[in-house]
Amino acid sequence: MRISIPISAFVAAIVGFGGTLALVIAAAKAVGATQIETASGVTAICLAMTIECLWLSWRTKMPVITAWSTPGLALIAASSGFTMPQAVGAFMVTGVLLVATGLFKPLTRLIAQIPASVASGMLAGILVSFAVNAVKAIP
Repeated sequence: MRISIPISAFVAAIVGFGGTLALVIAAAKAVGATQIETASGVTAICLAMTIECLWLSWRTKMPVITAWSTPGLALIAASSGFTMPQAVGAFMVTGVLLVATGLFKPLTRLIAQIPASVASGMLAGILVSFAVNAVKAIP
């Protein structure tokens, strides 16, 4: 195997992790999480993703990288008035719905009909507030 393959995978994982970590912290701050709760949440997410990646890679006999919900984190970070238990509950319900979407073919077909441009536009609409706030923070 060429050395560029694992190096590319490592760089992709670090960039994906680092970019989304800011959203995790912003989402935790939006729901009033303490520093300890934020650190605990990040640790739990990282451990869960590690276990998922190892299990899926072993099961499929090829490298698999899982990710956290960037749109969900952005939506929570851009919102206000929610508590930490409500945010955790929302993520748990969302997880169940995502599994249901993968298990039931009619739901899979329904989700597949959403144009990628619409889904990207929805995410961009949420993320634009982060870009605007970053520009405001420059002075």
